[in-house]
Parts: sequence; C-alpha cells; structure tokens
Amino acid sequence: MLKILTLTSLLLLTPSLFADVEEGKELFHDADCMSCHNNEDFSPKERKATDYRKLHMAVDACRFANDADWFDDESDSVTEYLNKKYYNFKKK
Repeated sequence: MLKILTLTSLLLLTPSLFADVEEGKELFHDADCMSCHNNEDFSPKERKATDYRKLHMAVDACRFANDADWFDDESDSVTEYLNKKYYNFKKK
C-alpha cells in the first residue's frame, strides 16, 4: 500500500517538476490573459487561489473557459509562471 501511495504522489508531482516558467510567461501573454485580468487580481487582497493546487485549478478553469489551445504541460507552465511572479506558494 505504501508503494502505491508513493508512486501516486510522484505521479501527481511530476507535471509541475517539468513546468517551464519562461514558456508559461509566453503562453500567458500570447493568450492575452491580461485582457480579463489585471495586476490587482493577483494581489494578496484580491486573489482567490490560496495554495498551489487551487492556482492550478484556476488556470485550468480560465484555459477551458477561453478555449486556450494549451496542452496539460503548458497549463502547468502557466501555473508555474504565475506562482513565481505573484504567489510563491509551496508545492505540496
């Protein structure tokens, strides 16, 4: 059972291990995300994401709502970019 839990944990963490911040920045800007968002949306007072997992869920929600043509790894990169630029959440 412990082996299964360990393997599952590693698989869940794997996408964020390979996320590319520079790629995420480019995708974020190419998708014109700031046409809906502004810097205040990412301020501690206004932010809705309270941890890395919720940030990733919010990125995916925007991705699907706006038909962003991103693969899962690209969504991971955008999440990583936003986390580095605005949030600094620890990955669990």
